[in-house]
This record gives sequence, C-alpha cells and structure tokens, in this order.
Amino acid sequence: MSDLTVDLALPKKSAKQLKAIRREFSDLDEWKGEIRSAVGASKLKSAMTDFIDNWDDNRKRLLESLENVGKMVEGTRDPFQGNRSYRPGDSVAVSGQPER
Repeated sequence: MSDLTVDLALPKKSAKQLKAIRREFSDLDEWKGEIRSAVGASKLKSAMTDFIDNWDDNRKRLLESLENVGKMVEGTRDPFQGNRSYRPGDSVAVSGQPER
C-alpha cells in the first residue's frame, strides 16, 4: 500500500497568487483612456488604439484562463481537506489501494 502526501499550503498559495494576477490584469482597463489622451499624432494614436483593442481581446481570454486554472487549483485542494481545518504547512496522508 502506498501513501500520498499532499501539502495543502501550496494549492492555497497558488490560488491566492492566481487571484492577484487576475486582479492586476483586470485593473489594466483603467489605463486605456490615459494612453489614448496622451498620444497626439493621429497615426500613432490609431496604431496605439489598434494595439489596445487587440490587447483587450487577448486580456479577456487570459483572464478567463486564469479564473479556470484558479478553480482547478482550488478543486484539487478541496477533496483533501475533508471536515478538518488545516494550517499552512499541514500535510494530509491518503492511503491508496495497491496497484494490481
């Protein structure tokens, strides 16, 4: 029989970091108007607008991916927690059946 040891602090920390990254990308919306108003030349403003619009599309996909990965990380952690509360650094041993 083998044991699986799961460090519950790692997925919790990973989920927290993913939320922080997602928040940073979400907050990038605020700078678009500032950049557009700071650029004076029409050709440069047009190129910058195209870039910003393209970045918006890619950023939305990235935000969705970050959210999905965060849910997966949390979903991976949840089954190992059971009804017991854990502190950072706690590990859980789960006994498995021997391979046949």
